[in-house]
Amino acid sequence: MERRASLVAVIVSAACFSTLAILTTFAYRQGARPLSLLTWRFAIVAVLLTAYQATRDRSKLLVGLHDMKSYALMSLTGYGASAICFFVALQHTSASVVAVLLYTYPAMVVLLGRILYGESLTRNRMLAIALTFCGCGLVVGLFSADVSVTLPGVLLGLGAAMCYALFNVISQRMVACRSRAVVSAYTFGLSALMLAALSLITHDSLSVVSWSPQLWLIMGSIVVVPTIFGVLLYLRGIRSLGPSQAAILSTTEPLFTIALAAIFLGERLAPLQCVGAALVVAGVVVAEWRAPQGTTRTEALAAV
Repeated sequence: MERRASLVAVIVSAACFSTLAILTTFAYRQGARPLSLLTWRFAIVAVLLTAYQATRDRSKLLVGLHDMKSYALMSLTGYGASAICFFVALQHTSASVVAVLLYTYPAMVVLLGRILYGESLTRNRMLAIALTFCGCGLVVGLFSADVSVTLPGVLLGLGAAMCYALFNVISQRMVACRSRAVVSAYTFGLSALMLAALSLITHDSLSVVSWSPQLWLIMGSIVVVPTIFGVLLYLRGIRSLGPSQAAILSTTEPLFTIALAAIFLGERLAPLQCVGAALVVAGVVVAEWRAPQGTTRTEALAAV
């Protein structure tokens, strides 16, 4: 019964994460801009997580300079940068394509591990890289004249994957033994400050005075569903499944995104793009299958 509940928790968490691209697209239709949407999302979640941690153990919120440097690095070059690329990519390319491009990040994690830390490239990992990038080529229409995607959207989608992969590597090495609520609160808070500064530099207003009730409802949904529920359900699932099995199940996320995009946004992938999406998911499964503990998506969820 416990294992079954954990299986359901991880799959539902993947469905929660998959709503981010859909909700963001709806927010853009209501007049939201990427920087303001991201800044307020991060700020609200940081406040909520800080309040949550304060009710449990306030002392853990006090961190040293070394930890602050680690969190800043994770925000500036990892999760914050990935989020910017992801949100802006949705202005140029469909939610389905962006979701699939983002899921090239496990193969990028393998490559970064090899480049930065000299980790071995096993047969499974090399196969995973090949499957993932072949699938990516099909999704962006590299081998078909019938698929219409924009170059900025593709580059931003891959940029989001690369930054998220970098975040995986950094978080795995730096914050593996720290409280996830504290890591998340600081990472989100610093990301919000970074985005606020970027908004000032680019003269992009952060004002929410003109936001409609519908836009605030969408923002609340972004905070609650893909950000808070997604993380809590995933962490609930790994208690009995372990990180490797949970990571394999989480590869259903882009499939959920494709289905939701078809239902709510009217998006349809061409047949070759569907094949490409399947190859990307297969690549993630191959990469995670029998992977060593501690090399999976678990650490990345510290600041999802």
